[in-house]
Amino acid sequence: MKRILPIVWILIGGLLLSFIGVKNHPSQGHRMVIVKHRPSLKIEYYSPIGDSKKLLEELSPEEQKEELLYREFVKRPESHTIDNIALVFFQLGIYLIVLNLLKLIFFRRKYRFKMGRFISLNVIGVAIAMGVYQIYWTKDMALWVAVLGQVILNMVLIFPRLRKNA
Repeated sequence: MKRILPIVWILIGGLLLSFIGVKNHPSQGHRMVIVKHRPSLKIEYYSPIGDSKKLLEELSPEEQKEELLYREFVKRPESHTIDNIALVFFQLGIYLIVLNLLKLIFFRRKYRFKMGRFISLNVIGVAIAMGVYQIYWTKDMALWVAVLGQVILNMVLIFPRLRKNA
């Protein structure tokens, strides 16, 4: 049971992350973080057709698949959830994964959950994620750099607090 609960929390964090996607519109130089209507392992979506007048049948099979995914996740008739909710999902998912991986790998004693610590660490994480997202949105930053930065931030915030309880 000691090892099963952290694994369950890691899976919940992964599930939260699977609801996040990035809408990439290369012709406009516009990227936006979105909440998807269902979980998917694909993160970045772009339209091969873009602003051109091409038809779906004129695209290669790989481009057709990409266009269909773009239409399913980005151009769906339902309204999109605002991207700040996606950043909250992003932070919480990474927080749960990092916390429970650190507990599984380094710490054997029970971690005492404190609501104030949970809220404060995640508010800091969301604020920094919003700043990183603004850089990601306006500059040409790779997605993996933004994710790696958030993982490192969470490790820096979580590790000292776990060590005190170990």
